[in-house]
Amino acid sequence: MKITFLIPPPIDGKIPERVSGCAYLLYYVPNIFLLSAAAVLEKEGYKIRYVESTVKKWDRKYFLNFLKEDLSDIYCFYAVNLSQKTDIQALRDIRDIRGDIPVIFFGPAPSDRPAEFVVDANTYVVRGEPEHTMLELARALETKSGIEGIKSISFKNNTEIAHNTNREPIEDLDVLPFPARHLLEERDIYYNPKLGERPFTAVCTSRGCSYRCIYCVPSSLSFSRELEYKHHADRKPPVRKRSPEHIIEEFKLLKSQGYKAVNVQDDQFVWGEERTIKICEGIQDLGIVWGCSARSDHLNEAIVSAMASAHCKFIDLGVESFNQEILDYIKKDIDVRKNEEAIKLVKRYGISAKINIMFGASPMETPATIQKNMEEVKRLKVDQVMYNIANPFPGTEFYQIAKENKLFVYGDYRPVNVAKEANITYSHLSKTDLEKAVRRANFKFFLTPRFMLKNVRRLGSLDSLKAMLRKLF
Repeated sequence: MKITFLIPPPIDGKIPERVSGCAYLLYYVPNIFLLSAAAVLEKEGYKIRYVESTVKKWDRKYFLNFLKEDLSDIYCFYAVNLSQKTDIQALRDIRDIRGDIPVIFFGPAPSDRPAEFVVDANTYVVRGEPEHTMLELARALETKSGIEGIKSISFKNNTEIAHNTNREPIEDLDVLPFPARHLLEERDIYYNPKLGERPFTAVCTSRGCSYRCIYCVPSSLSFSRELEYKHHADRKPPVRKRSPEHIIEEFKLLKSQGYKAVNVQDDQFVWGEERTIKICEGIQDLGIVWGCSARSDHLNEAIVSAMASAHCKFIDLGVESFNQEILDYIKKDIDVRKNEEAIKLVKRYGISAKINIMFGASPMETPATIQKNMEEVKRLKVDQVMYNIANPFPGTEFYQIAKENKLFVYGDYRPVNVAKEANITYSHLSKTDLEKAVRRANFKFFLTPRFMLKNVRRLGSLDSLKAMLRKLF
């Protein structure tokens, strides 16, 4: 049986980023979450192909011609909020050209709203973590056996949509095969300018985050996992971590395959000093440059020193705001002083401190707090910053707050480019105010001579720098 994972061309010309799952594309990151599910199916003997039409630069006409010639038995779509309209249109195209061939949706959008994706009797949703569920569903479709007992799927049962009982999170991540990176047909297009090396890939060493931030959209896989778990437990699922030995084994494999750069795609990489240092010591002789996300209050001198020795080039710190009242409101559970200490510590060891600042996540946000954020970024000489406007995603506590307090500009969630556009408004801080603020903040940071001189070399060319800036302005 041939199973093809599809990323169709976007219907509006804007490419959704499906790994983080909450923004439009800045640069291509291989979707290791999709490739993990593909690896499980391939291990069991299924013939797998991964077609990322956005990488191939296919237009809609080329995509339709592909469907006319392709002989796959099942199509799979990894869908995020920003890709939903594009993926549903691709389903319609498949129905027009291939008839009632089975189509499987998985990822955070169908995990949250399966009824919006189950549009006919041959469309299925795999909710939450996909690996075990997708294998069971593929076997059932191949043998034409019943699917009523497969946990965490949604499907059309006569005229009703059935939502089977939830599957518990995978307990031992070490049992999963490494992502099927050999399915990437254009390996060299993937790139992270913060690392500056090719070939580049991503690695996931843990799933989930134990903190309670009201706005948080974690990695798209963690969000799928969290949404599914909350359907029956009304709380976040437990964090699951791969063993240091298993992670080191994967890094050694990547080294043998010629990879030079890795983004650790965890919501939060640093889970304890002993584990983190053991991983770092195991990969430090491989010469692979890498970066990750970490909470400021999980970093200390021993950890950062080990990360620097292991060629960590950046740490992405979710600062969000330099105002303590705002941090308390969004339930960040961190002292603002820890963020400043972490930025200084990371920079002292030669690691790039990249921070995220979010405008509008609290009614306490004012023009003064926004200005304070920009001043602190300048004072601390932050290496990289990503300014965004908070957009309440379905499935988050912030979404419920926005609905209850009528903060949505359009009445409900709408996919927008959060680096440019606001989907919320306050009586004292309008949509236009937020959009002007994020534009001004990006202008002041990215268009300084210091930033441009430093980053032309890192991005490879002036054209690459211009392409990045076009995403922001």
